[in-house]
Amino acid sequence: MKPIHSFRAAHLKPYTDFLFGIGAPVEAALRRAKLPTMLHEQPDAYLPQLAAINFLRDMSRNEGIEEFGVRVLQGLRVRDFSTDFATAVRRLPTLKTTLEKFRDLVHVEDNQLNFWITARGTIVRLHTASSCSLDPEDMEYEDWNEIMAIIAIVREFAGQAWVPEEIGFRSNIHAGPFASEQFPATRFFNNQHSSWITVPYEFLSRPPRKPKIQMDAGHATDLETATYTESTMEFPASLKRVLIPYLEDGYPPIQLAAEIAGLSVRTLQRRLRQYNTNYSELIQHTRFDVASGLLQNTDEKIINIAYQLGYITLDQMAALATDMLKNQYGQYIADFVAEEKLK
Repeated sequence: MKPIHSFRAAHLKPYTDFLFGIGAPVEAALRRAKLPTMLHEQPDAYLPQLAAINFLRDMSRNEGIEEFGVRVLQGLRVRDFSTDFATAVRRLPTLKTTLEKFRDLVHVEDNQLNFWITARGTIVRLHTASSCSLDPEDMEYEDWNEIMAIIAIVREFAGQAWVPEEIGFRSNIHAGPFASEQFPATRFFNNQHSSWITVPYEFLSRPPRKPKIQMDAGHATDLETATYTESTMEFPASLKRVLIPYLEDGYPPIQLAAEIAGLSVRTLQRRLRQYNTNYSELIQHTRFDVASGLLQNTDEKIINIAYQLGYITLDQMAALATDMLKNQYGQYIADFVAEEKLK
């Protein structure tokens, strides 16, 4: 079975920022779509793509936003990508080496996205395509997300005013007034086998417009050899990854997990049995993995981590604080509970 299609939460943030800016009921819409509401605090968390598409479709219709994708993503920058890739862009010598690194790291951004380059004469096409199928209407969101991401990379070398001569979409999308204003001289093509933009071949040898950052030899080796294989991730691992942001709200019910996976509860249980595991065991392992990482890499107190991962509820913490108020740690827990209740 294919892994669950997921992507970094940072790529949904431009949409939520835009929606907050126009006063839209973002948190209510996130809850309806079964997405965590604290996305801005977890840019490197992974979100289920199906739930995110439902959220974008819901907000676009309810708020009457035309050309949602291009309108929101016009300001996309490479700094919105993973830290590894954003750093690599400033350290690699040319657009060609940067695009090759993006090809290696693309599954960090989206675990079902593929990227490749073709050339004909003096023109290069930069292609993206997802290995998951979507309804034609929903594919428009993915088209613009992928196209604007590639444009953001090229602009690091060509300047922020650069626009491609041609853009191809997998969907039947037609450029509206806003897109035509942003890309006045660009020719658009739809119903393509991949999403793509054209770039002059000579751009490939261009250095980044900002000064290249020097790095130590060890880090250089890491960037040159780093590859990611999320596209081959098995189903249980992909489910674990998209459930991590939900742990703060307690034990994610299996009904939620099934909805995220686009399956019935019974089918989800059967799929997990095929991998010799079950839902309870999967959640236990997920909590353990996250807790181990936090204990090793942060200064968070154990009680904070326990709360973040749903091992203990706020009411249980309050009761614990009452029992321990005679010592300093009890007061710390009481203060923590008070702060959480104010959020």
